[in-house]
Amino acid sequence: MFAKILIAAGTVGSGLLAWHLGGIGLAFIVAALACSSLMAMKDYYYFGHGILFGTVCAALASLFFLSVPWAIPTTLLAFLAQVAIQDYFVQRNHAIRRNFPVIGWFRYGLELIGDELRQYWFMNNREERPYNRITRRYIYRSAKGINNNLGFGTEEPYGDVGQIHLLNSLFPVPETEPGPKTIPMLVVGKKRRQPYLCPWPINISGMSWGALSREAVEALSSGGRLANIHMLTGEGGLTPYHLNGVTRRFSLFQRFQYQSRKLLSQCTFGWYQEPKQLIASTVGGARIIAQLGAAKFGYRKWYKEPFTSAEGRGYRKRWTNELDWAKVAEVAANPQIVGFEIKLAQGAKPGQGGKLPKEKITPELAEWRGVEMGIDCYSPNAWDEFHDVPSLFAFVKKMQEVTGKPVGIKIVVGRMDEIRAIAKMMKETGEGPDMITVDGGEGGTGAAPVALADMMGLPILEALPAVDTILREYGVRDEVVLIASGQIAKGNDVALHLAMGADMVNIGRGFLLAEGCIMALRCHTNKCPVGITTQDPKLRRGFDPNDKYVKVANYAMVLQRELLMILRSCGVHTPWELTRHHVSVVKEKTVGVSMADVHPYPDGSQGKRNPTLAPAAPVEPGRFDELGPKLIQIGTIGRARH
Repeated sequence: MFAKILIAAGTVGSGLLAWHLGGIGLAFIVAALACSSLMAMKDYYYFGHGILFGTVCAALASLFFLSVPWAIPTTLLAFLAQVAIQDYFVQRNHAIRRNFPVIGWFRYGLELIGDELRQYWFMNNREERPYNRITRRYIYRSAKGINNNLGFGTEEPYGDVGQIHLLNSLFPVPETEPGPKTIPMLVVGKKRRQPYLCPWPINISGMSWGALSREAVEALSSGGRLANIHMLTGEGGLTPYHLNGVTRRFSLFQRFQYQSRKLLSQCTFGWYQEPKQLIASTVGGARIIAQLGAAKFGYRKWYKEPFTSAEGRGYRKRWTNELDWAKVAEVAANPQIVGFEIKLAQGAKPGQGGKLPKEKITPELAEWRGVEMGIDCYSPNAWDEFHDVPSLFAFVKKMQEVTGKPVGIKIVVGRMDEIRAIAKMMKETGEGPDMITVDGGEGGTGAAPVALADMMGLPILEALPAVDTILREYGVRDEVVLIASGQIAKGNDVALHLAMGADMVNIGRGFLLAEGCIMALRCHTNKCPVGITTQDPKLRRGFDPNDKYVKVANYAMVLQRELLMILRSCGVHTPWELTRHHVSVVKEKTVGVSMADVHPYPDGSQGKRNPTLAPAAPVEPGRFDELGPKLIQIGTIGRARH
């Protein structure tokens, strides 16, 4: 109703003013243009299709004032101007169009005919790396909550050597079984004062603020909260963006209403009461596992150093590389923090610490991390606190005692004797990490040397069963939660890694694609065109976390639904019943072999494991349907209905 009154008032007012200045003819034209502009603004905001009316009115005005040859380019310019205004100022769903008005549409146009162009001219759907077009399309459609099924059959080379197949049961679990479609919660850190009950074995991998923009971190966190999963902070430290998530955006109507009432109050000298200040609220963040790297960003001790300058004497903050245990305990006291992870290595660059290019270091980031502007920020590649397995265990034990919460380690598998040393000490002492994250050599990062990214470290499907097997050899498999990470993107990837030995998986780049990443491969340049891996405010403005966090949640819930579907197909009820017996690999043409034969179980268990489980998390009314978590429909205007 308010919008209609505003359109009517604007149209009449503009017409009367034009009548006074130029007569009835001009009044008609100006009123039509004013009406079309106001209706277009309203339609852009509510429906997204007001541009036609505005263009028609611009054409009529051009014909009235100009000749026919000039009317055509004028109408075209009016059309493009409206598109540019819509792209840059109004819409928030598409970062490319917001950052590159009008021009951004060419990407969608090319994407629309991309299948035809690729079929006759360019690469096929399976050629791109690290994620091919099939995978990206699957993630994009999942994030939007729309149909991600395929027609006519798979494009995978199903019978080629090396192809992996999941093995179904002739007697699947009926979809009609009573009760909500969910799973028990996995207890992480069963010996700790505050164990973590993890509702789903699919979670968001560690990606730091700095490598990612503030808005990208907020969207991941609030999306994780909506999907009831946790996220890791990355080694950049715990920030308010992880904890609070997305700040809700005020609508155009709310802002207009506030400014109008404020102006009215000023014009009446306070007779009309001034409105209450608009206070932004937050969606809230996910449960957090705080990651500590060797640089200890966010957890370092500092001291005041006196200095003298031309302005006089003063003090400046100087950071040490000594861990501030009081800060660790303070963070652990937050109930949103459910555990800690000690990063020993990262799959994309094992043996090298993290790197934040100088182009990404803003004054805020420099202050937060305690680093200098204008210099690449390198994390140490090794810890001062430990240098071998005994000292690592001592450090982990102290972390467990100080925090009272589960503490894990993140590793890249290289030499097997080191994994055996960890398993042996767990057996001898009854202590050790509560979680071990195995990051595959194909893992991603914001910046990595080619020499490490291309060859260093074992791939996840070789490393994961190796660690699982060694833990079983020493009889400590059920004492630790094993986590897989590295280029996991689809529901069948999740199930495969669980069957190969993982208790849960962490996903990084898949969630970035769900946020809108177009795989431009510019993460290390600070020029990410969609505002995800950049600190450039001109590019970040195109990324609207109010829209993206719902897509993050949808993608996570699609993975949850597909995991439940695969469990039913395999004839099991929980992810931890999957074993290597459920997986086959093509050894040679028409000859497959069980993964249980490729990586045999050493303990006679046939893959059986005994994780500590708790009842399933409470189900919110209306949030589940007969197949699992219910997806959230994304409206055409970018506001979710949920």
